[in-house]
Amino acid sequence: MKLKSYEVLSVRQKQFSELSLDDSFFDSLKEDYPGFENWFLRKSKETAFIVENKGIQGFLYMKIEGEDEDYSKFTVPLEPKKRLKIGTFKITMKGHYLGERFFRIILEHAIMNRVEEVYVTIFSKRDEQKLLINFMRDFGFRLQTTDKKTNEQVFVREMEKIITSETSLKNYPYIEESTKRKYFMLSIDTIYHTKLIPDSIIREENPKDFTSNIVAANAIQKTYIGNYMISPRPGDIIVYYRTKPSFDERPAKYSAVLTGFGVVSDNHKGVHSYDRVIEIVSKRTVLTDKEIKEKLKTKRRVNILKFIDIYSFKYRPIRKFLLEQNILKSVTDYPTKEISSEEFDMILKQARFNKNNIFIN
Repeated sequence: MKLKSYEVLSVRQKQFSELSLDDSFFDSLKEDYPGFENWFLRKSKETAFIVENKGIQGFLYMKIEGEDEDYSKFTVPLEPKKRLKIGTFKITMKGHYLGERFFRIILEHAIMNRVEEVYVTIFSKRDEQKLLINFMRDFGFRLQTTDKKTNEQVFVREMEKIITSETSLKNYPYIEESTKRKYFMLSIDTIYHTKLIPDSIIREENPKDFTSNIVAANAIQKTYIGNYMISPRPGDIIVYYRTKPSFDERPAKYSAVLTGFGVVSDNHKGVHSYDRVIEIVSKRTVLTDKEIKEKLKTKRRVNILKFIDIYSFKYRPIRKFLLEQNILKSVTDYPTKEISSEEFDMILKQARFNKNNIFIN
């Protein structure tokens, strides 16, 4: 199975042999699954994704199953397909904010390993299990069958499929092709950019500065607060324009970059009440309460853009490219602006992004 490493936040790859079964994190797994300790020891050279903060807060182990896998143990056997199985998955209630981060990892690996479905067997008797089931439903997993012996529920998520016409995590990371969609660039100040979109970190930044303690960073659903003049609607695409960092001595045409894109889920214009701002953003903003109040004090009202972070470019188009291709019309053309579908495709080509991986007809 192909595995991806993550530079930012606190999710790390570790072999089973590097972990202690004596950690209290594993107590519930030992209780729910007789033989868990022997299974764990047999997996000593296998790799899991771990979050540790004064003990383990999250654990994810996945494996690939081929079309010859035997599913007769289920009340309704699964049809032969290449699948990603979520073998062991647990998040403590203290680490519940990690949920979206882990599901991003799961679905990225499903795409990377070209599977047709993802599935998991899970009990629904503990609070952390119920939490995971809620996350599964949010991400388009559906209850399909049960295990005959253990009575575990079996949740399945189909890949390369648009599940709902609404802008929703149920479709993540897929986007339905549409001729009605509009495209925008959104300028994000360098001091907020990586806290909000950590997977778009630039090489000049230290990954250790961005941990899972930043709640908004773990979320796939993001919130941007500003005074932008664009008016995107749900389903529209925004491309992230990271401004020139203050520490970068190069001209902006080389240091300002496009780092990825997302799909808009909501747009609130002219919000002037602090309480209303907090109601809208919840914990999905990287701004502090003080910064929000300061924006309202100086600007009197703010705009709030909510979006689902879809993809971070491996190859980042720079401002020079935007000027050369006339996407930015001049050096004074502000980068928060509407662009055409053709210009969006030019950006994807420059970023070496295969549109067919995510956009579904």
